This record gives sequence, structure tokens and C-alpha cells, in this order.
Amino acid sequence: MPGLISAVRRFDRTNISEDVWDALRDRDNAARANVILPHAEKVSSHQEFLPGSEQLWLVYSEPATSNIRYILSCTEGPLGKYPLFIVPIAPIELTPELLQGPMEAFCEGLLNEADFRRQRVFSVFSVEAVSKAFASAWEKITEIKRKDAPYYDAFFSICTPETLVRHGPQSTDEEIELRLAVPQDADKISQLCQEFASTSDPYTLTLARASEEARLLIENGQVWVYEIREGGGEPDIASIVAATRQSDTVVAITKVYTPDRWQRGGRAIRLVRRVCRELLKTHEQVVLYVGATNPAKKLYDRVGFQDLHEETPGAEHWLEIGFDGAEVGHW
Repeated sequence: MPGLISAVRRFDRTNISEDVWDALRDRDNAARANVILPHAEKVSSHQEFLPGSEQLWLVYSEPATSNIRYILSCTEGPLGKYPLFIVPIAPIELTPELLQGPMEAFCEGLLNEADFRRQRVFSVFSVEAVSKAFASAWEKITEIKRKDAPYYDAFFSICTPETLVRHGPQSTDEEIELRLAVPQDADKISQLCQEFASTSDPYTLTLARASEEARLLIENGQVWVYEIREGGGEPDIASIVAATRQSDTVVAITKVYTPDRWQRGGRAIRLVRRVCRELLKTHEQVVLYVGATNPAKKLYDRVGFQDLHEETPGAEHWLEIGFDGAEVGHW
């Protein structure tokens, strides 16, 4: 194990090295690295952002080489600590025998951190084989059991200017506006954020925390709304799409929600398509995760997101595996 631990380098927000930035920004890695790169760029370039917060990255390279194979983040955002994110670096080989050593080295690296609490590791999110290998290593080393069922079982998907289906069925005679949210939308978006979180156990939100999330999304220009006015009445928000985790080339859609009252009218797909059109004016790729059994896969498929079906050769499964006795954060 000493040899494997020595293959792990540690970085905080002040000293991420150029080879790590290059690996995260590389064209072959940038889409998967979206769970790590935008946050790393923000906290590194704005030292005043979230002062005193936990911002840690571990980087595993092949022993005796400079070839980076995996990057792990143990960080936190404005609403709480994030899961551990692990990004495999291309070229990717995810066989169990190649994963065991690096994941055990990551576990030892975390446990060797000063004042690190085992309860901090409430979940790990990565490509399925990586998440399973890390969970096995964490169980073996700490004797902390994983949850019986994953928190999230998802397909990773990408939409590009070439795959985007730019036009679809138009709306009916509804009076609508598709736009970025403004501060006056905060109360309604807070409610929708809370409703969305209620479907994402264990990441439920109180109304106060949902209001904080809505405020941040609006302030940062990261949430779009489908505003509808029915029968000359007061306008309502029929659907929202949050577009966060933005780097130079990649941006993620991280929240799509339509309340029951406004479902089955094609509103979500119209808003997602509009948001993707806007995002792809300035980015090369829009990425998202969608639950493996979520019917919304059909929606994203019709917009132009790729590899959303198990039988597709390029399909990529990601798992979030939770652990017992941990203090759950938020993402």
C-alpha cells in the first residue's frame, strides 16, 4: 500500500497543478469532468468564495509515471458538502483488478487527512465500476457499510450542436414566455425547488433552504422558466430548467421539474430544447444525468441527448452509492 499511497497527490484550492487542470479540461475528459472542473475553477479563482470550507482533491497517477488515471474531489458548495466525485481520465480501463489499488489508495489518502471524519463520506458518485470499487474499498478499510440501494442510478448523456434537435411541436394557444428567471420569480421557484428535492431522497430541502437555492440560481443566471398565463389570469411557472456547472466548453442541466398541474403538455421538452439552444451558442456540450428508469429519458432523447438506453454501445452508467452513519450533504 505505501507504493499506491505515494501515487496519490493532494491539492487544495490554492495549489492545483497544471497537469491536473490539463487533464480535467482535455477534450476527452471535459464532459465527465463536469462534476469536478467548474467548482474547482470557481473556488481556485475566487479565494473569497466559501472561506474556510472544505475543498480537497486527490489525484491518482500510475505508479512511477506521471499518467493521471483518476481525480477525486471532496468539496462543498453553498448548500452543503458534496458527495465524493471521482472522474476517470482517458484512456479509460475500468476492470476490477485495475480499480482496486487506486480506490484503496484514495481511501487511505482521505483517512490520512488531518481531522478527516469518516462520517464525511456520505456517498460516492462516478462511473458504475468506479463507484462500486470505491465502495468496496471503503467498506473494507473503514468497516462502514454501503446502503443497500444506490441513491442514484443514472445514464450520463451529452448533447452537442450536431445532435441537438432544434425544433419540435409548437405550443398550443397558450400565452407563454420562455426566459431566464428574475428575482420576482423567487417565491415560485423556491416552491418548485422544494418539490423537486422531495423526489430526490436523501437530498430533501426545507422551504428555507429551497429559498436559498432559488436565490443562488437566480442570482447566477442559472435557472430558466416556462411562464404561462391561462385565461387572462396571473402568470404561473409551469416548468423550470437549471443549467449549472459551467466551464469553458461544457455545461450541465441539473434540474428539470414540471409540477403535476402542468405535466403532459410538452412544456418541459420545449423549455429543455430552448435552454440547450441557448447554451450551445457558447458551449460545445450540454451534459446531464437521468435516472435509469426515469421516463424523462424519452424527453431528452427527443431533444438530442445521446446514449440513453442500455443497449446503446456508448451508454455510460453512473452510480451514487451511499454509506451508513454518515452526515448527508447536498448537491
